[in-house]
Amino acid sequence: MTTGPAATAALRRLADGDRAAALRAARAQRDDPLCAALADHLARPEGERVYAEADAFAAFISHGGNPGLYRRTVGALRAFHAGLRPATVLDVGCGDGRVTAGVLGPWTRSVDLVEPSRELLSRARAAVAGAARDTPLDVRPHALGVTSFMDGVGPATAWDLAQSTFALHAVPPGERRAALGALARRCTAIAVAEFDVPDLPERSDAHLAHLAERYALGIAEYPDHPEVVAGFLMPVLVGQVEPGRPRLTWEAPAAWWADALRDAGFAGVAVAPLADYWWAPAVLVTGSA
Repeated sequence: MTTGPAATAALRRLADGDRAAALRAARAQRDDPLCAALADHLARPEGERVYAEADAFAAFISHGGNPGLYRRTVGALRAFHAGLRPATVLDVGCGDGRVTAGVLGPWTRSVDLVEPSRELLSRARAAVAGAARDTPLDVRPHALGVTSFMDGVGPATAWDLAQSTFALHAVPPGERRAALGALARRCTAIAVAEFDVPDLPERSDAHLAHLAERYALGIAEYPDHPEVVAGFLMPVLVGQVEPGRPRLTWEAPAAWWADALRDAGFAGVAVAPLADYWWAPAVLVTGSA
């Protein structure tokens, strides 16, 4: 499914800072599903942070193309764990823990879960603690973002593996680079699952057309879950476009992630495909310190 020029035109007005004109443009084309979703979103006051709304986010990752994406991600990351056999693991942006619980091997003795959403963190702790294991596992939850967490760890704290699945894109690029540098000083290896998005100038006509095309595909995957469209997809989309609105994601091409890991101090950086996805191809970027 693709969307017509109406949604792109509405995004153009939004990018130019004219929210009222964007709302009018979207309302005028409500037969376009993306325009209808945009109109509903723009007519409401800005809501809470989407990653803090655990139910909308959980519905997002549990439906559409995400179950297949997460199966492939778990499979690839589990294989990476099997090769490394990490005793200590740090999971940055663990969400509800479904990936963490699916990849830890019997050799892992402790796992630190870093997740700013307390509700998602609670679910993650339960998922990891409840995973079938023959050996005890020390699960340590931290209701913090990665920067605050790394600023607070002791000088001797280190991990065999730091991992992050579709989470670091929610950290601004400068802060993200600093966090990767801090991780390189404390981790033996790193594994980052992210999306390989095209390198387009922000708010350019090409960027807005790309957003319209991809988000039309996204909302088509959730016909039975309007809470995903209203509570997650639209806030993330608008945050990338409208000046002054809360920015929720800073995604980048796979080459950016690989270069950022090298710049942070990781060696042997490799990029492997994970899955095709409505938004962009998913990749696993790995390296060693």
